[in-house]
Order: sequence, then C-alpha cells, then structure tokens
Amino acid sequence: MDHQIATLILAGGRSSRMGQDKAELKLGGRSVLENILETVLRVSGHVVVMRAPNQQTLSISSHLVKKMKIGFDQIEGEGPLQGIADSLIHIPEEAERIFVLTCDLPFLSTHWLQALNDSLTEEWDVVCTHAENITNALLAIYRPQVLKKAPELLLEGKRRPLELLRGWRIKKLCPEHDLPLEIKDMNTPSEYEKAQLHFKENHD
Repeated sequence: MDHQIATLILAGGRSSRMGQDKAELKLGGRSVLENILETVLRVSGHVVVMRAPNQQTLSISSHLVKKMKIGFDQIEGEGPLQGIADSLIHIPEEAERIFVLTCDLPFLSTHWLQALNDSLTEEWDVVCTHAENITNALLAIYRPQVLKKAPELLLEGKRRPLELLRGWRIKKLCPEHDLPLEIKDMNTPSEYEKAQLHFKENHD
C-alpha cells in the first residue's frame, strides 16, 4: 500500500432504487463495502468511509475496521459533494492523491485503480473513469487541491460531483473493452441479483 494515496468511499446515499443499504449487501459472504475495502487497501494507505448522519452502524470485519476511518456528513441528503467536503478533515496531509469511490462497485479491481493512479501524471489534476459517453467523477483519482473546492461549491448551491472538475486539467480514462465489470456500479435489485449470480459462478 502507498501512504501517499488516500481513498474516500461514499457510503451515505439513500439507496432509494435498491431499497436497502448498498454498502451492506452481501456477495460471497462479505458485504460489498468489505470487498471494496479489501481492494483499495492494496493500493492505498488511508481509507475514509463517509456515512449519512444517524445511518446504521456498518457491519465490517474487525481487521478492516482497524485500517479505516468512518466520517459523517454534516447535513443529510445533500448528495456526494457534501460527503466529499466533510471528508476533508479525515484525509491526512501526507496524501498527495485521493481516490473517490462509491460503495456500489462490487467488482472493483486493483487493476483499474492502478490504471487511474498511473494516469495521474504531472500534466493532470484529476483522472476520471469514462465509459459509454459518461464521465464518472465518483470513480476517479484527484489531487487534494481539487477536492478542497467542495465546500466552496456547496456554498454556491452546487451539488453535482461534476462541478468539481470545472477549471482543472482532466484526463478521462476509458476501458479497453465495453463496460467491464470492474467499473460497473450496482443500483437496482435486478443488478444485485446479476452480481450475486456472477459472484457465485466465479467464486464457487
């Protein structure tokens, strides 16, 4: 792991389409969040998980709890930009680059995280995943100064994560093939069922 790389996992959403907390959904005997934590801890020395105020306590293995911090949004229901802004106090000063991820990436791989990290060369401030003509600001790696703009954007009434990208040098990293599983999120019960089936077929 690299202690100059931090990771922020946003796990405070309402999961309205899923109907239950996506971070706690089980795949292969572990929660989706635990799978993500195991993956990011291979490349990142600091991990912060942000939750909504009064959200239920996460069920996380003790060996993972020791390697992460849990923070809470100051205001509920304001979206991911609020989580990013409120996470800043938990990010260590030594972090020179920060992954920003959601908690609904059941097949996230170190391969894709490393590809994002390798692409953040001197000429770029942010590297975002880009697939199917969509730029994903929540599967990306940032220089700290970019994320530090989040509180200012909130004060201006801006809530969309893509607002973070305005004015910075952005690289869009595209997968080599059509939407691989490692960058696909999971938002609905049917997508969860497909993820369960895939996980079972590949881990039995």
